[in-house]
Amino acid sequence: MKKLSYLIKYGLMKRLKSKAFLVANVVVGLIILAITMLPGIISSVTGGRGERLDDPILIVNTSSYNGGDADMAMYLRNFTYYNLIALPNNYEVRDRFTLSTDLDDVPDVSFYENESEYVGIVYIYEEKIDPSLPGDNVDNLIIKVQIYDKGMKPVVLQMLTAGIKDIQRIKYSIDHPTFNDDLVKDLIPEFVADPNNVGGISDELLAGIAPIVIVPIFILITFAFQAIGAEIIEEKSTKAIEIIIASVKPRTHFIAKILAIMIFQLIQLTLYALYGVIGVMINEIIAGGAADASWGAISASLDINFVPVIIVMLFCALLGATLYAVFGAFIGSLSINQEDYQQTQTPVMLILMIGYMGSIFAGAFGSKELILIFAYIPFFTPMVLPVTLAMGYITLLEAVIGLVIIVATIAIVMTLISPLYRASILSYDQSNLFKRIKNTIKQAKALKENQKLYEENTLE
Repeated sequence: MKKLSYLIKYGLMKRLKSKAFLVANVVVGLIILAITMLPGIISSVTGGRGERLDDPILIVNTSSYNGGDADMAMYLRNFTYYNLIALPNNYEVRDRFTLSTDLDDVPDVSFYENESEYVGIVYIYEEKIDPSLPGDNVDNLIIKVQIYDKGMKPVVLQMLTAGIKDIQRIKYSIDHPTFNDDLVKDLIPEFVADPNNVGGISDELLAGIAPIVIVPIFILITFAFQAIGAEIIEEKSTKAIEIIIASVKPRTHFIAKILAIMIFQLIQLTLYALYGVIGVMINEIIAGGAADASWGAISASLDINFVPVIIVMLFCALLGATLYAVFGAFIGSLSINQEDYQQTQTPVMLILMIGYMGSIFAGAFGSKELILIFAYIPFFTPMVLPVTLAMGYITLLEAVIGLVIIVATIAIVMTLISPLYRASILSYDQSNLFKRIKNTIKQAKALKENQKLYEENTLE
């Protein structure tokens, strides 16, 4: 255990002290900061200052709370309108809200297909919690809200959503004026998607999101694959590997390399996440309270919950780097120098490039079927899974299943490669790659049989 810990610590500190680590953090850190600060920068330049907020919006209220002080539609209209006026960016706000209680105005998905004077419709209605109970007991009624969005400005949509959150509490306060409504949950509206837009997100947005998510993961995986192989090649070319293997088992050396790269990537991803948090905080300062420059507003307007997407993205980067690092370690053990390593790594790099290019093109052309196939092929999953989750093509549970598949693949690949690594780490075979692998498999079997015979003789 001490030898394993020493090897992990040595490999980790070597990477952390390298100039490449410092340069990569500066470059990638600046990129992350630029991306997270972009909404605020755009807002500070164009500001939305003087922008006209005059989206024609219909609010349909068929609930029993539709008159006088209990009018939910009027409350929502007033909340949205006056909060838009109060924004610090000097928007030109116009009252383009239309209120209706007419059942003929109740919207459906045909709103997206037919011509309409409205860019958005908010539908407020009530349902019985227990339909089997007779009468209209107010405690058996719950308010629900649907939003149909055909192009509302993000800041308007954000204000509408903020006002909708309190509607359930307002109903409770009307029904029970003397009781505290603090325990009543926020009302979360249902966003009714355009049926012609599969997954609820446009193909153009998919084309934009795919590279932003895939490229950083591809870079991290490529770095892990290249770094671990280069380190092993350095030890082999200087003959240091012979001294190391004389002190520790090849399996211990192999596991130490993988764990060191995993810990390094974890540190790297933690730093990237920290840069992102700092960027979001600076973005809020730059935006100066502009609601449409807030990442919360962007999330609401795109109907994407960024938190699970980012978490899945971090796990994909870590697991993807680990999976390819296993292959990098094995290919490094097969190679005899840097030039040889560049040639022997070609098949794995081709697989990585197929996953990368396939994911980019699937995103660019909005190919849901192709991107779903790639999402569950372990060698492509790390780059594709976050995109499919962001686009709403899969649920969070299905994304977790994808992560489990990667973990299982790593376990299987390590089990298969570990005995091969033992046979190849001290080999200086200069034949072609496939012949080397064939010879390594034969040697691994021979070592396993010798080990078995040794154990049998020892027992006797």
